[in-house]
Amino acid sequence: MNKNILLIWDRIGDYHLSRVKALEKQTGATVYTADLAGTDALYKWDSIANSSHTVLSTKPAEQPDILHRFKIFRKILKEHNIDFVAMPYGRTEYHLFLAYAKLTGISTLIFSESWYSRGKAKDFLKSILLKTLGDTFFVSGKRAYQHFTKNYHIKPANIISGYSVVDNAHFEKALDTKKNSPKELLCVARYSDEKNLLTLIQAFEKSVLSENYILRLVGDGPLRTSLQTYIDQHALDKKVILTGWLTYHELPQLYAQATAFILPSTFEPWGLVVNEAMVAGLPILLSNTCGCIPDLLVENQNGFSFDPYNESELTEKLNQLNTLTDTKLHQFGIRSKEIIQEFSPEIWARKMLDNYEL
Repeated sequence: MNKNILLIWDRIGDYHLSRVKALEKQTGATVYTADLAGTDALYKWDSIANSSHTVLSTKPAEQPDILHRFKIFRKILKEHNIDFVAMPYGRTEYHLFLAYAKLTGISTLIFSESWYSRGKAKDFLKSILLKTLGDTFFVSGKRAYQHFTKNYHIKPANIISGYSVVDNAHFEKALDTKKNSPKELLCVARYSDEKNLLTLIQAFEKSVLSENYILRLVGDGPLRTSLQTYIDQHALDKKVILTGWLTYHELPQLYAQATAFILPSTFEPWGLVVNEAMVAGLPILLSNTCGCIPDLLVENQNGFSFDPYNESELTEKLNQLNTLTDTKLHQFGIRSKEIIQEFSPEIWARKMLDNYEL
């Protein structure tokens, strides 16, 4: 390997760690990593610890600690002779890191799952920022690629697609687990407004599917109390289950026991939980706002899509799921597993290597 690499995320945790390990395996060299923070408001991921990893601040990722983080970032660059850095761009610290790297002749790559336009004026300003800070852009998939070329006017040659991957091997671990009975529709999502869980519960309540399936919602967040109140008031406690937060290591068995997976979000840049469900061989039902749809969903082959703002349409899709025989469910699941093979940490690492000759 002819370049020393530094990868930074808000928090690496198990999700990003699988990408780092795949890159190290393929390069045969150490990949340096850093957490922007020790904690964050969204995820309860465990921190990683080794000699090539640095936590830039003990403050939460959402809390600015610009000077302290920058000093440690600069120290890492110097001590390890870093000549290639990769990170997201959604925080002031990342802007500073990327700008400093560019000024000192270090190659920069920006990670992004963004595909939503913010309007011509904002897109224009962001395009200037991105072109200033990034040499190359590693985006999630087809929607993000189109967004970066059309709205940010980034040259296609400077874009890599296929950023959003999970550790497929981890989510295959429990595939011999017996399916739950009755059948189970699984949703793994934060209990927050943009995940649209109340609409899902209401649509499920009205669907024929509710006669044969239970709905399991895994996660946590500010809407937990209100969701549980609705479930209790409508006597749905036997049909709709709020499991709460589960650890990364508990998730494979959860997916393996489910029958199908749904993500009803009104805002979802990608949806890594969809990758996880597909690795586990589940049919998927996705809101049409999920960024992963063009890459991961083949309509009527491994699942269905729906308008998250249209409860009756969602109910119709749930009823359609109810009509699938066990054989058809299995066929949908097999198709999911086939599609997701193109999204793995190994392929993620290969794309990094192919584009940067690391």
